[in-house]
This record gives sequence, C-alpha cells and structure tokens, in this order.
Amino acid sequence: MTQLISFVGRSNSGKTTLLIKLLPLFVARGTKVATIKNTHHQVEFDQPGKDSYRHRQAGAEQVLLVSEEDFCLIGKRENKLNLDQLVERYFIDFDLVISEGFKNEKSLKVEVYRSETGKTPLYRSQDYQIDALISNENPALEIPIFDLNDVEGIYDWICEKLAL
Repeated sequence: MTQLISFVGRSNSGKTTLLIKLLPLFVARGTKVATIKNTHHQVEFDQPGKDSYRHRQAGAEQVLLVSEEDFCLIGKRENKLNLDQLVERYFIDFDLVISEGFKNEKSLKVEVYRSETGKTPLYRSQDYQIDALISNENPALEIPIFDLNDVEGIYDWICEKLAL
C-alpha cells in the first residue's frame, strides 16, 4: 500500500531543502518514492509551437510526452483532485509519496518552520493538524519535534510512523 506524508510550512521555511536531504535515504533503503509539489503560482508546462502544445490546443485533454528515459503528463485540472485522489490515480505503484504543500489536506503532516522567516508557524492554528514539527526552535508541544539538521532522526521517525 502506498504511504503518504506531507511536508508543510510557510514559504522559504526549508521544505525543499529538507526533502532533498531525505530522499536519498529512502532511495538507499530501496523505497520506491515519488513526490508531489503543490504550487500557487501559474506554471507553463508546455511551449507554444511544440507538438504536445499543439495537441492540447487542438483539444486533447491530456498529453503524455514520452522519451527514452522520461515521461511527462500534461493536462488541465478541471476536476480538483484531493491529495489522496492524486496518489491513488498517479502513484499507486510507489511505496511512499512525499508531498510538499497541501497544508489543508488530511494526511500525516510535518511542518518545517524556521523562526528567522518571521512568519507565524502553522502548528499554532487548529486548522492544520500538524503531526510533527521540524524547526530551529523547541516550543513546548505534544507532538514530536526535530531539529532542522536531524535528517536521520526525521527519516527514522517517518519509517516508524509509516511502517516502511
């Protein structure tokens, strides 16, 4: 069964930096891992004039671009799928899916927080249901707290929590 964990936090909190350190640990263990990155910015996935772009302009709802080693699925998100639906549809053959973002979704959520950002941490709000905190602070909370540099400890906790 595919396991899911979400790394959430305000922008520039260090989510991507942490994930780049964690991913090789899972891969070295033989875990088949995928990531989903949520963005609130408009992104152009395809280039005007390219065949795949022309396919979409002609009416294709999805285009699967395939090369010798890679593929890319391009399509409109007319039906907003939640995180569980995305995992079920696109990542069923993986052991672990790590999402970055999706703070409003129900999943095992770990907040990455750095005090120097000057932003309010998510764990202070009941709206987000944070399961663990990774931070350069050590507030009195009833959830596990890890230092930003404790990559091995974070990895071990995830493996234990998700029975990987």
